[in-house]
Amino acid sequence: MDVTGSGFGNSWSADRLFAGPGETRERLRRTDWAATPLGPVETWSVELRAAVRTVLPSEVPMLLWWGPELVQIFNDSYTRVLGAKYPAAIGEPGAQCWAEIWDEVGPLAEQVMSGGAATYTENQPLYLLRHGYLEETYWTFSYSPVQDEDGNVAGVFVATTDVTATVLGERRLETLRQLGTVSTAGGDDPLVDACRAVVRVLGDSGRDVPLAAIYLRREVVGGSGDDAAEDLVLVGAVGVDDDGEFRPARIPATDVTRHRGRAPGELEPAATKAVTEVRLCPLIVTGHAEPVGVLVLGISPYRAFDDAYRGFAELVTAKVSTLISDALAYEFERDRAAALAELDAAKTRFFENVSHEFRTPLTLLLGPLEALRERTGDESPADQRDAIAAAYRAAVRLQQLVDDLLDLSKAEAGQLLPRAEPTDVGRLTADCVSMFDSAAVQAGLALRADIDEGSGPVELDREMWVRIVLNLVSNAVKYTRSGSVSVALRQDTGRLVLSVTDTGVGIPAEEQERVFHRFYRVEARGSGSGGVGIGLSLVADFAAALGGSVDLDSAPGRGSTFTVRIPRIPAPDGVTPRATDRPVGAVTPFGDVDQREPSAEVAVSNERGADRRRILLVEDHPDLRAYLTRLLQEQGWDVDPVADAESALKHVAARPPHLVLSDIMLPGRDGIDLLRELRSEQSTARLPVVLLTARAGTESTVDGLNHGADDYIVKPFQPNELVARVRVHLEMSWLRETLITDSELESKQLRTALDTRTTLSQAVGLTMAAFQCDADTAFDKLSSYSQNRNVKLREIAAEVVANFAAGTDRE
Repeated sequence: MDVTGSGFGNSWSADRLFAGPGETRERLRRTDWAATPLGPVETWSVELRAAVRTVLPSEVPMLLWWGPELVQIFNDSYTRVLGAKYPAAIGEPGAQCWAEIWDEVGPLAEQVMSGGAATYTENQPLYLLRHGYLEETYWTFSYSPVQDEDGNVAGVFVATTDVTATVLGERRLETLRQLGTVSTAGGDDPLVDACRAVVRVLGDSGRDVPLAAIYLRREVVGGSGDDAAEDLVLVGAVGVDDDGEFRPARIPATDVTRHRGRAPGELEPAATKAVTEVRLCPLIVTGHAEPVGVLVLGISPYRAFDDAYRGFAELVTAKVSTLISDALAYEFERDRAAALAELDAAKTRFFENVSHEFRTPLTLLLGPLEALRERTGDESPADQRDAIAAAYRAAVRLQQLVDDLLDLSKAEAGQLLPRAEPTDVGRLTADCVSMFDSAAVQAGLALRADIDEGSGPVELDREMWVRIVLNLVSNAVKYTRSGSVSVALRQDTGRLVLSVTDTGVGIPAEEQERVFHRFYRVEARGSGSGGVGIGLSLVADFAAALGGSVDLDSAPGRGSTFTVRIPRIPAPDGVTPRATDRPVGAVTPFGDVDQREPSAEVAVSNERGADRRRILLVEDHPDLRAYLTRLLQEQGWDVDPVADAESALKHVAARPPHLVLSDIMLPGRDGIDLLRELRSEQSTARLPVVLLTARAGTESTVDGLNHGADDYIVKPFQPNELVARVRVHLEMSWLRETLITDSELESKQLRTALDTRTTLSQAVGLTMAAFQCDADTAFDKLSSYSQNRNVKLREIAAEVVANFAAGTDRE
């Protein structure tokens, strides 16, 4: 074989073979190749030179191993792979250069050199010594044979790619993803449980986090003691020493504070085997001025803590901080929910106790009132009959509210348990509807009933069904100003369907989902009929207790239809319903329906003297309006009663009163709106306005007075106190208007005098006004001025008049 290169002699020198730019080629040219197993460059074979010229220009990190010793030649891109092994790696045998990984890569090279096939290895972990420590790296590389002219393998092409960043990035991303699956809900101690779950996840990432521990402030984990604000308590650790302890067991809180605002600092390493460096990362939680704890992260001894590693630690810290924040928020909400549940239970107990306590005085009240009402005949005075009737209706209404509160407390406690008994539901429903006949006639409504009698009795809780029917029909009559109320009952083989339809004001779509909520009232209905928002919620509760539901179909101005559907369970054959299906205890259907209009028209006196005080009374409750009218008329005042703000404004425009006494809660515009309207007009800006309200408390009083009210009276009130306050404001208003009128008259008279009298007369008049004296005294004062100043009297008079005119002009 021609070792000189087929007659080219010394033309293939090192300078020529390794010609080109780059620091690597420069070193290749300066290398003493004669001292290597390859010998001088001039003696290299054609195949070796060809392989070198293939490797050097490649942009891929490429290494050429040649000969039995696998002597190394590589390009500039491969130099960056070598780290501190460069430049010694040039011409160095592969086994010597890569001694730390030769057990992994040596067999692959020998396989290729022995005539085997090329190899390809992907994401191979290799621990390299190239930066002064054993470094965890990952590589994708291939070994390809290079043959000589005889077909024997003379060398190996090594094409390699450093995939360490990709592998580590994916691995760390998976750790962050797993941290994202940690739950902060459930368990007796969500905060500690979440922290321990975090360290378990980090424990599965031992190559990146060979050691992890979470310390939290003692007060955050519910600790106590004098040092509660000083020490951090270990709540979870992984990668600890063999005896299972992580030391130190406590870290002074000052160490956490010291590291705020800058990169995580170092902490003295614990007694671990492999970890020689840890990072102390403060856990910052929104709403806390100081860190709530510290995350201790062990740094892998096989990776430098570079920017990528630091970024990973910061992301882990941020994720743990978020989990702790969520756990604290969950604990807060759980404690808040427990407190609300306890408050709700206390409210239910309160309703039960108060409702039961109300029953005794109500019994003592209703009995005598009923007896008194029956003994009061036509010969009794009309005002006495009306007062007794109003008191009886109010007591009945109070009894209904007490019953509703009892049912509400049972519903809240889950104690609405139906007691089914054989019932003629058709007859029972018809009886309930008939109880509203007089109320419908009084309100000018047509009450229609379409009752399917069915094929026999059914198993049903009579009391619940009665309450459903009474509540729905009562609401329909209450909120229907004209037209009709229709009640229909259908019985099929599987269910009872009750529908109550009215032609009333209707309910807006946005309100319909809430009408069955506790204590919710649809203000837009604006009937002024009162109510506390219990009735419809109880209808829903009763329907649910009976195994059914209630639906609503409504639109403003079109009316409403409430439909109740419950299962129909036939009573056993041969069983007859109770002898009477009349609703027990329902002598008067619902007090609020009867109160739509007063039982007797309020007598309004037509004897309106010129000196009588006129009071405009604005109150939507008929009985209370009648009572207040009688109370005020007994004082000799004229009273004009109206039911809403719009009527009140029309009345003020037509016949201005001397005082307005108005309730705040009115249908449509409330009493505050009426007050603002009156204060905005010059003609009524000084009109006394006294407000009535059911809201007690200093805050409510101040609120009413801030809106311009002259006084604020809380219901229930003492009649004598109300009369006294109204009288005081009437008298103060009269005095104020009298003074204003007299002042205006005096000013007018003075101006007339100035315009019509002589200069002396004008001066006398001005002096009278200035010194509040009579004419003789004023004249004497002017004469005294004249004598003292030795000036004629008419000149003094002219000076006084001129000064007054100048002052008037300046104004």
